Amino acid sequence: METDKELINKILDYLTSSKNLMGEVYYSSAKSITAEAKAGTVDALERAEASGLSIRVLDCKRHGFSYTNDISKWREAVDMAAATAACTEEDENWSFLSPSPHNAGPGVSIYDFAAAAMKEADIVDMAIAVEGTALSVDDRVKRVRKASASVSSGEVYIANTAGLSGGYRFTSCSVSAMVMAEGSGDSQIGWEYEYDRMLTAVSPERVGRGAAARALELLNARTFSKSVRIPVIIENSVAADFLSLIASSLSSENVQKGKSILSGNHISEKIVSEKINIIDNALLKGKAGSRPFDGEGVPSERNVLVMDGVLKGFLYNLYTAAKGGSVSTGNAVRSGISGIPAVGVSNLCIEPASSDVTMTLDEMFSTAGQCLFVTDAMGIHMANRITGEFSVGVSGMWVENGKKAYPIKEAVISGNFLDLFRDVEAVGSDLKFYGKIGSPSLLIRNMDISG
Repeated sequence: METDKELINKILDYLTSSKNLMGEVYYSSAKSITAEAKAGTVDALERAEASGLSIRVLDCKRHGFSYTNDISKWREAVDMAAATAACTEEDENWSFLSPSPHNAGPGVSIYDFAAAAMKEADIVDMAIAVEGTALSVDDRVKRVRKASASVSSGEVYIANTAGLSGGYRFTSCSVSAMVMAEGSGDSQIGWEYEYDRMLTAVSPERVGRGAAARALELLNARTFSKSVRIPVIIENSVAADFLSLIASSLSSENVQKGKSILSGNHISEKIVSEKINIIDNALLKGKAGSRPFDGEGVPSERNVLVMDGVLKGFLYNLYTAAKGGSVSTGNAVRSGISGIPAVGVSNLCIEPASSDVTMTLDEMFSTAGQCLFVTDAMGIHMANRITGEFSVGVSGMWVENGKKAYPIKEAVISGNFLDLFRDVEAVGSDLKFYGKIGSPSLLIRNMDISG
């Protein structure tokens, strides 16, 4: 980073001496290799590299922004940011972070030398292992629609005219599979996915077996043809999808714009079951949203948003914090170099409020007795994030007498996603992250299910 830091300092000098402006430089570079396997050999191989920087300036509280993928054209980018600022209205909520002994950013494990050293052949071998493992599980696993592996590495550096500067390196590794099983005239698709910053935390074999097991379990599923209101167990992957709906409502930006189901004065109100906490934690080892500081240089931390079902706060960046009379929670996120810092989650997850409400899946089945175990849902993203209403198609397993009885397809669950989380009776011991959102499986008291 030495050469890049020299360039960044040169840009900051240009901002202050030639433009007489406050400013910020955000530099990012990344490279990735992605492989897909088919019939025991490489089917697709993609290598990508990108780098660039963005410039933000403040001219009498007027905010300007520009970016470039051609770092040699940094002067043009600065000039464009300055020209943009001249055309905007003053807004006292814009600011840049000033350095202090407390904003260097904590240590967090997000870089793996082994992952960074991976070659194309190594990643191809991972994808082939995914496919081979899935096909070896059972003769009824006939095809692997997709078996992929990806490894990337990169670095981020941020500095501003207030004296703040800092950077970090990162890696990421992911493996995924989608397989098809066939038997007795039926066919079903199963999938599995793993992501981590550390290479040893993802397993091609585990992903292959998991995808195959999902497909096999759903073979000869029965069409759901009745309307009932009974307990439902939502598997961790589906629960994470529902949590993503709440995630947008926990953004102070959406709250301030009236685009959140929690807009209004809901702090200190019970909004979900007292048996769950909702945490945003950027300091977890190896997770997708982990980093020492956010997109504005604010140090990362563990933010408790909901405790014992009670809303404690929202996620903020510097702008929304100033607008709302609060402080940044370190949740400024950037879509690469091409966007200004918005508000977003780091690693948002559900945790049990106490160990007393934690159960294994088998214990949940036993507690519910008769229920639907939902393992896949379609259309959760189409739920109304303002009112909370949803109606989605689901598949999974019918549970009788605390045991899995037979697979179910074409069922529909409906309701309000806040009501869903208000009715949580037990929290699984199987927390898993899917990207930046993580959840354990959840036992819901009652839900409307129809065919």
